[in-house]
Amino acid sequence: MSVVRSVLFWALFGGLGGTWAAGFVARAWVPWYHTPGSGIRSQCECEPLTISTIGNTLGFMVAGLVIGTIIFAVLAIVLGAGRKRRAPPPAPATPTAPAA
Repeated sequence: MSVVRSVLFWALFGGLGGTWAAGFVARAWVPWYHTPGSGIRSQCECEPLTISTIGNTLGFMVAGLVIGTIIFAVLAIVLGAGRKRRAPPPAPATPTAPAA
């Protein structure tokens, strides 16, 4: 049970990290994507633009959540999160000289 809990913890951590990273990417990319080209005058209809902007931002965040969850879950499984390490075998006993 400890292994499953550990993998789920790391998957959740990765999902939150991916969402955070996607928020930064979307913050830079979405305004650039919706900016008109040079020489084009923007007379936008605000409602469709707002819906599209929020949709793109949430799409980035969901993608970051899924990618981060998968990456960290795989890393937790590969790196053996929660597994107990094997104890080294005991050292052989050194023979003692018989008492004379």
